[in-house]
Amino acid sequence: MNIESAVSELTSAKSQMDDDPPDSIAGKDEVLNEYQPLFQPDEVANLPEDRLTEFLRYENNRHWTGLHRQEYRLTEDMDELRGALEMLVDEDKDLAPRVTEVKDSVDGMGKATLSAILLTAYPEKYGVWNNRSEEALKQLGVWPEFETGAEFGERYAEVNAVLRDLSDELEIDHWTLDALLGYVVENDLVLEEPTIEDAPQKSEFVKEKHLQQYLVNNWDHIQLSQDWQIYSDSDDPEAGVEFSTGVGRPDILLTHKTDSRVCVVELKKSDSSDRAVGQLLRYVGWVDEHLTDLENVSEEAVVEGRLIVSGSTEKLDYALSAVQDLTLHEYDVNVELRASGSVSDR
Repeated sequence: MNIESAVSELTSAKSQMDDDPPDSIAGKDEVLNEYQPLFQPDEVANLPEDRLTEFLRYENNRHWTGLHRQEYRLTEDMDELRGALEMLVDEDKDLAPRVTEVKDSVDGMGKATLSAILLTAYPEKYGVWNNRSEEALKQLGVWPEFETGAEFGERYAEVNAVLRDLSDELEIDHWTLDALLGYVVENDLVLEEPTIEDAPQKSEFVKEKHLQQYLVNNWDHIQLSQDWQIYSDSDDPEAGVEFSTGVGRPDILLTHKTDSRVCVVELKKSDSSDRAVGQLLRYVGWVDEHLTDLENVSEEAVVEGRLIVSGSTEKLDYALSAVQDLTLHEYDVNVELRASGSVSDR
């Protein structure tokens, strides 16, 4: 697929996204007004640590769920970080070398965080390179081929050139383009047409996405977090969220905190059929065959799967009973209202 075909696909997807815009679109102006000034050349040298950590959290940036996982590494030496960010946003320097130097000099500065800061500083010039945008560009057939041995900055410059072409053709800024690429991936809009049986209803998808975001954003308060952490790598703190495989995208990839174990998590918003077991097994099999691709994971690691649903079924129970290393979890949502006082108390 060339740029023209990709633009055609994205134009169609944007018309769908505009009918139900994600939070990142609804909050764009507010977020940019709040955080764009922090990353300007004349301000970033005085960047307060608390303002940076605010930006890294999804509830504030409204766009990226996993950036905060690297905040302790990033902020360990704030003077060094401020100096690196001054270089990153310096438009008088060539893009590729400055990006390479910043990534190499700051612990925790992966491609997702680095490019998110660039986008926030200059939303008309720079796009985001993370696992989701990479997956979208590959689906659209416009992912660049890098020269062997190319440095990170050279690779980012090539990715950004593709993103700029798409941004220019669609006449949207990179903030909107990044949201659009995420929308394409989440909805499988450029894969083969699903059958009626397989096609998810929009209401189901939205609820599953909400469940995923809740688990990711509140991971430290989830029981599983006692033993498991969401997988991340040096390039992308969000790598374990909708982890990109060659056979689909499992919702969350986990690594055990003490044992050599990896867990694939698939979420279903409601009672799920036994077809979900086959889907989960496909992901588990792929991860097991590609353990050497995972950073800081032993190739001898045991891979298991967990299916999280709101309720089980007899078919699902039978299917799971025949497979080792697959676990079923049921989630429950409770809403409690507390009176804060009568009108007469105010």
